[in-house]
Amino acid sequence: VSPARQRTSGVMRLTKLVLTLLLLGLAGQAACQEDDYGEDDFGGGGGYGEEEEEEDPPPAPAGDGAARELSSVADLEAFMDDNDASVVGAFLEKEMPDPAAVMPEDWDEDEDGTWEAPVVTNPELAAFNSIASSLYNYRFAFSAAPDVLAKLKSKTGGLYLYRSPKFLSAEHGDKPRERFPSTKLSESAVRNWLNSKAQPLVGLYSSSTKERYSGATLVVFFNLDFAKNAKGVSYVLKRARKAAAKLKGKLAVAVASSTDLSYELGDYGLPTDKPNTILMGISAGGQYYAPADGAAAFSGDTMSEFARAFLAGELTPYEKPEPEPAAGGGDEDLSDSDDDYGGGDEDDEYKDEA
Repeated sequence: VSPARQRTSGVMRLTKLVLTLLLLGLAGQAACQEDDYGEDDFGGGGGYGEEEEEEDPPPAPAGDGAARELSSVADLEAFMDDNDASVVGAFLEKEMPDPAAVMPEDWDEDEDGTWEAPVVTNPELAAFNSIASSLYNYRFAFSAAPDVLAKLKSKTGGLYLYRSPKFLSAEHGDKPRERFPSTKLSESAVRNWLNSKAQPLVGLYSSSTKERYSGATLVVFFNLDFAKNAKGVSYVLKRARKAAAKLKGKLAVAVASSTDLSYELGDYGLPTDKPNTILMGISAGGQYYAPADGAAAFSGDTMSEFARAFLAGELTPYEKPEPEPAAGGGDEDLSDSDDDYGGGDEDDEYKDEA
C-alpha cells in the first residue's frame, strides 16, 4: 500500500473517531438537560419546565379588621351573643350630602340646573370604619336601620359598648352597656375607652383580650365550654367573681380556656396535659406565678389564698428550665470526616469517572 493511501485511511479512521466522540458528547448533554429540567424528585416539573400555577391565598375570615353592618334587630342580637364585648356604632344615615362642598361661583342654574352637593359617606361612619380596621382585637358593627337604632334607644346616634352577656354579672356591679362620652371619634380615645371598659369583673382572657389586662391578673384555666361544660363554667365563675369583688383595685381576675391557651400554661409551670383540671396562674409584668401548693384542688379558698400570697410577696416567679442539649451533643470536628455530602474513596472514584 502506498504511503499516500495509508495516510488517507488514517485520516478517515480519525474522522470517524472524532464524530463518534461528538455524538456521545451530545447524547450525554441531552441526558443532563433532561435531568435538570425534567421531572424532579416530587413528581413535578423542574427547572424551566412547566410551572404549577400558584394557588391564591385563602381569604381572610369575614369581619377581621372591618365593621359588620347590622340590617335588623336579629342581626344585632346575634352579634352581641358572643364571648367577647361588642362595639356598635349607630348612625342616622350612611350617606349624606358632602358638608364641605361649595357651589362653584360661576354655577348657572339656567344652564347647569339646580346645584346639589355631591353625596358622600357619612364622615362619622368613615371615621368609625377607620378605627374598626385599626383596633382589630375588638368586634365592631354598625347600623343605620331605624329598627336597630330603636332597639339601641339611640335617637341621635353614637358609639356603644356591650359587654359579653356570657360573663356579665349584674349582682357584682357589671353594667351591660357603656356609651362613648363624645360625638367625635378618634382612634386613641376609643382605644383607651375600650381598654378600660370592655372587660366585666371576671372576663375572658384570650389571645384577643389579654392586652386589656395591663396589670397583675389572676387567670383560671379550665374547660371553658358553655355548651358542653355549663355546670363547670358556672362553678368557676361564681367563685372567681366572689374573690374578684374583694380583690378589685389590687388584682384583676379572668378565666381562660386551657385548650385555647395551652401554649401559655408552660410559662406558669402548669401542666399542659390536663385539660379537664382547673388550674390557676398570675401574670404580672412579664413574670408568671403558680400556687405554692400547685396540686391543691381549685376552690374559692385556694383562689383567695393564692391571691393573698402573691400580694404579700410570698411567691417566686416561675423560671423555665434551659433546654437540655441533644444526645451526643457537643461541637464535632467534621473537617476531616466523610460526611453525607460525599468524600473519601467515593469522591476519588467520581473524579476518576469524570
